[in-house]
Amino acid sequence: MELLRSWQASQWQRKCPCFNCRQICPERTNGHREVDRQVLSRQDAEASMAVISLLFLAVMYVVHHPLMVSDRMDLDTLARSRQLEKRMSEEMRQLEIEFEERSRAAEEKQKAENFWRGDTSNDQLVLGKKDMRWPFQASGQDGGPLGWMLGNLWNAGLFCLFLIFELLRQNMQHEPAFESSSEEEEEEIRVVPVSSYTWLSGFPSQEALESFYKHYIQNAIRDLPCTCEFVESFVDDLIEACRVLSRREAHPQLEDCLGIGAAFEKWGTLHETQKFDVLVPIVPPQGTMFILEMRDPTLGRRCGCVKVDSECVCKNEKLLGDVLCLVHHRDHSAMLSKCTSSIKAALCTSSHLDVYKTVQWFRNMVSNAWALVAHKYDFKLTLPPSTTTCKLRLDYRSGRSLSISLVLGVQREDTLVYLVSQAPEREQFTSVDWPESFAACEHLFLKLVGRFAPDNTCHLKCLQIILSLQDHQTLPPGASRPILTSYHFKTALMHLLLRLPLTDWQHRMLSQRLQDLLWFLGRSLQQRSLHHFLIGNTHLPLTIPIPKAFRNAEPVNLFQHLVLNPVAHSQAVEEFHNLLAQVKTLPCSPLAGGL
Repeated sequence: MELLRSWQASQWQRKCPCFNCRQICPERTNGHREVDRQVLSRQDAEASMAVISLLFLAVMYVVHHPLMVSDRMDLDTLARSRQLEKRMSEEMRQLEIEFEERSRAAEEKQKAENFWRGDTSNDQLVLGKKDMRWPFQASGQDGGPLGWMLGNLWNAGLFCLFLIFELLRQNMQHEPAFESSSEEEEEEIRVVPVSSYTWLSGFPSQEALESFYKHYIQNAIRDLPCTCEFVESFVDDLIEACRVLSRREAHPQLEDCLGIGAAFEKWGTLHETQKFDVLVPIVPPQGTMFILEMRDPTLGRRCGCVKVDSECVCKNEKLLGDVLCLVHHRDHSAMLSKCTSSIKAALCTSSHLDVYKTVQWFRNMVSNAWALVAHKYDFKLTLPPSTTTCKLRLDYRSGRSLSISLVLGVQREDTLVYLVSQAPEREQFTSVDWPESFAACEHLFLKLVGRFAPDNTCHLKCLQIILSLQDHQTLPPGASRPILTSYHFKTALMHLLLRLPLTDWQHRMLSQRLQDLLWFLGRSLQQRSLHHFLIGNTHLPLTIPIPKAFRNAEPVNLFQHLVLNPVAHSQAVEEFHNLLAQVKTLPCSPLAGGL
């Protein structure tokens, strides 16, 4: 600024013929006043522009990279925070427009004042003659664009930094879509931002997707909610009868059941309307405790053993009165043989609860309990053979049948994580290994989403449409079973439910959200990385009860087997491309065999 003032003063020195004299020159006095006024106004404008630029950059950074409050938020708080971000961006645009209008009005006012004073030196058009100087150049300044850039170097630097920041941020978001590896060649398709996928061109319209859902899915699952309610009430009747039969026996106690899986989470398709999974938690009887010994998850299997041991109840004697302790009492040996020892002999292998023995005990209990409640129902109940679950088959006189799988589970701490008797598909466990199940946690999450989301959302429709097409998909040549399962698509959907506001899942946005779901899984296939939804997810609401160690743990990659097996990855990519082709031909290509 000092350089600018000295330069302008030198200009007036050259123009004023009375500079070397000591007389008061009216022309020089008026000129200095005009220069001082222009310099002060320009300084004020530059200072205000610098402050506004800083505020603009700060607001844009907050909008594009909002600070996470913490992981201690529920879905409702998450939705409100994202709505606040939208309002902030809209208010910022309004402020920019208002600032431009005020600047334009101030400029017009200054020009009008100059005109009435007879000063037209700052006008760009005087008597039809256009001033060819740089538009931002001050009056009397001959420096051209370079002079203006030097005078506004701070604003130009901030603007360049902002542009570089935006370019780097956008480049980080551009990722390739797929990468198919094989022995002969590697094929890679570049991905574009979500807002303009090229590999999803020709996607069905909203009307086509709604028509497909109505004719092929909605009719098939019309009675599913009523059926789920009946299944849970029927299993509750069986469990209550089992409690009556085992009241005088030293065996594990049965707690209230919980429906899990696609049918009870309301995203089931035709295949899921005939089979139902129900979790039946078991707890040790009084005087016995279950000690969970978890395996090291780095070995590739998430499971644990259930050790049966005697429980000391000395701490309860002061509260409950004269209570016999099975460990420290002198006559504890007789009680141990009746309680803990009987469980170890009947249900354990080397003091650890045996999956096969426990399931067989439960099947016998259910078979006896059916005799007590059979008079309430008009169907035939059979128990097909199974080693890890208690399977029930209900045959009605009309020819309809239902398949129910009762899965035993031992609760892990005070969470909804269970060690269950049913092993995941394609995995083999020993008889004393109880796989870890997160089905109850995922069921609660989807239930909370349905509670806080707007009415008639489309998140479950997206999953149902994809799985309906996948059920009728032909496997690639040489493949014995599909690589992509319904759990992979469900995991991708739950990740998106946390990333996008719940208001973005409204009914009219079915097509956009379905594209987002396919894009998310396609990107995961390219990266060979799909993180488990519950383990290592710091954004998971605290309303989902999981062990504390899970939140800070390293994320678990569900596609780790694709990293180790290029052939499996190539098959998964082919399955995904076939699914995309089915989706794009959805309106004019009905499913093979019909629904």
